[in-house]
Amino acid sequence: MDNQAEKYKMILGTVQLGQNYGINDKLKPSEEQSHTILDEAHKAGIRWLDTADNYGSAITTIGNYLRRNHNFQIFNKFILTDGGDIDRKVEHTLRILDIDHFEVYSYHRFKDFINSPETRKKMLQLKDQRLIKKIGISIYSNLEFRQAIDTDVIDVIQIPLNILDNTNIRGALMDRAVRKGKEIHARSIFLQGLFFTDENRIPNKIKPLIPYLKKIKDFSKENNIPINEIALTYVVSNPNVSGVLIGVRNVEQLTGDLNCLKSEHVKIITNFVNTLDVKETQLLNPNNWK
Repeated sequence: MDNQAEKYKMILGTVQLGQNYGINDKLKPSEEQSHTILDEAHKAGIRWLDTADNYGSAITTIGNYLRRNHNFQIFNKFILTDGGDIDRKVEHTLRILDIDHFEVYSYHRFKDFINSPETRKKMLQLKDQRLIKKIGISIYSNLEFRQAIDTDVIDVIQIPLNILDNTNIRGALMDRAVRKGKEIHARSIFLQGLFFTDENRIPNKIKPLIPYLKKIKDFSKENNIPINEIALTYVVSNPNVSGVLIGVRNVEQLTGDLNCLKSEHVKIITNFVNTLDVKETQLLNPNNWK
């Protein structure tokens, strides 16, 4: 399992460690449980953690862990508030985490990148000071993706990529981003747990996705391939992806997901997913589920 996690550059997402999260709104683990998850993730070969200023108590939980074990490199996403003093924000978060730099420091909202050229300048200064190794951005739409690709400031682009939000939607832009020297990190692998949600519990607003979800479940049953294996295999097998973000609430989920990296069904999974061409693309953004 160790070699597989490192080979595919797995990133442990930590939103579940800081707040209730996902379509099923499951409770976050305790800090002690979270630290156990971090211990097991490191044993399994994971070296990167993805967190954010607005992930509830996640940063504090990680900081308390890192004071005992400086085992991980940190990717952090930030949101500008009240015009935002990015210098102070970076120093404050580094102090909570008890680290000396961010491996990736990312805009969490695209509008903050567009609306604050002064912050972009400061980010480059922080990079020169080695407080930030790489500057990233989290995008949702292909319009944002194009702009991020064409911006020299950005080193890493975090994109949604999963069974439904697949390369039929973003493939050409992924190719272009890699040609421009950008790193692509994939998130929303499980679409906030939607792939595992009972049809009767799916909110009315996203019921148009049910026919696609039924195809996924039918394929899983017919081929005896678990849905988490389908989702993970599809993303980690994409040569344009240099980091794959997963989130878990317990060690069992972590172990189960990492075991899926050994899948022998890459070709059949990729061929199946590429037949899914979602027309209601606005419903693939969880921000539109409310």
